[in-house]
Amino acid sequence: MDVAAEYDRQFRIWLERQGPSATDLAWRLDHLLWRQRVLLRRYPPADKRVLDFGCMDGVFTIALERAGGRSVGYDVSPAAIAQARAFRGSAETPVFTTEPPERGAFDLVFCCEVLEHMSDDHGFAGELVRYLGPGGRIVGTTPVGRSFWDPDHKREYDEASLRRALEPWGRVRLRRYYRTPLRNFIPVKQRGAAVFIFDVTPG
Repeated sequence: MDVAAEYDRQFRIWLERQGPSATDLAWRLDHLLWRQRVLLRRYPPADKRVLDFGCMDGVFTIALERAGGRSVGYDVSPAAIAQARAFRGSAETPVFTTEPPERGAFDLVFCCEVLEHMSDDHGFAGELVRYLGPGGRIVGTTPVGRSFWDPDHKREYDEASLRRALEPWGRVRLRRYYRTPLRNFIPVKQRGAAVFIFDVTPG
């Protein structure tokens, strides 16, 4: 399978479904995904070298840059990266690329809802670790169970299966987050759309 062509196809389908707001950067930044807003609060990127791995059209990468990070967005889809560069306009940063960035160069590697698309999630997590510099950390999200299900997803996660994929690479922290903020203060598992937010610190 031509991976780039397939993800170009998926990106174009997503754009069509979203309508005109998908290419309105100001609107997109004002309406960041709720889990991306959580990441910005919990893992502030200011003064850090940041990689957004699987950045799609780069809106979250731009949000990381505006929050003070030195950001690079990487994606295998040329169509998505072309849109990211259009959003960036004449600015020199963030950098957007379809070429794998420099290894060992980043303080934070964000990986938002990519893990579940990988056939080898364990090996993929190890690949992410290689982009970290000393003291760096991987931060990501993945759906809980069948939340936000997509035909391209290779598996659904519970806490045990997610830990099995990540723990060989370092100290893992997981937390379940629900779309409705008040539900996150209820200390029991609940039904409804949720993601795991995870971080991995090698060592």
